[in-house]
Amino acid sequence: MSQSIIKKGWFRVVIIIPAFFFFAVIFQLLGVGASAFLSGLGLFDFSIQDLDSFSNLPAMTIIQYFDLIGIFILLWLFMKYVDKEPFMNMGFEIKGKRNDIILGMTLGLFMMAVGYLVLISLGEIQFLKINYDLSSIIWLFILFIGVSILEETFVRGYVLKNLLKSFNPIISLVISSGIFSLLHFLNPNVNYLALTELFIGGIALGISYVYTRNLWFPFAFHLSWNFFQVIFGFNVSGMDTYSLIEFEISEPNSLNGGDFGFEGSYLSIIFTVIIIYFLNNYYKKFKIKNPE
Repeated sequence: MSQSIIKKGWFRVVIIIPAFFFFAVIFQLLGVGASAFLSGLGLFDFSIQDLDSFSNLPAMTIIQYFDLIGIFILLWLFMKYVDKEPFMNMGFEIKGKRNDIILGMTLGLFMMAVGYLVLISLGEIQFLKINYDLSSIIWLFILFIGVSILEETFVRGYVLKNLLKSFNPIISLVISSGIFSLLHFLNPNVNYLALTELFIGGIALGISYVYTRNLWFPFAFHLSWNFFQVIFGFNVSGMDTYSLIEFEISEPNSLNGGDFGFEGSYLSIIFTVIIIYFLNNYYKKFKIKNPE
């Protein structure tokens, strides 16, 4: 293979995508095997039917972290032998990033809380009850940590990082956000509006990386985005799981997001566009002096 083309950021993205799916399938299957083994030891119940839902949180968490291990192995191999850079160069530096973490966690909470209150006030959803289960809350938080680290490291830390070597920031954000959206194409209850919001959400998650080349804001925002959806009763990207607040949808539509959850609503798109405007202005002051 020509050394000149392997140095192209866009080409590295092209060749890592099929490898990503291969490693994801292999390590998710290993996670299923590990879950079955632990179930056999009596640690928790597990059956293959659990894979059709998001109800078995211990098993889903184990599978997610096997997936994370596999993708990190893939990224380590690419960074060492293709990019020829240290693994940490994807943006793991945490020094001085406390405010980024706080901002990310706060934005997710704010967005889902305001979305819930607006939908309640419009009569789109009706409160049913509080379903407090500390064990489920902890499992979900651990699960979503794994989800956010995996997706952000791959899409922002590797894909966006390399696209920025070949294209301007706008094109790089558009392509990486498109990839992020399409990674959810097979999610339950997905539709064009949900994919549009995931695309716009990808821009919100990636915009800080364009300016800082650091992953801690995307980690925190993605984590809080997912976690506070379940706290306020929404499905997460089409997947129905435990919720602290339980509500009933008056009629599934494009305002309340229906079975896909808040991410499948016009309201979510509006909020995300506002957040993008805020983040672009906020992170301009952190622009790195010599972008790749």
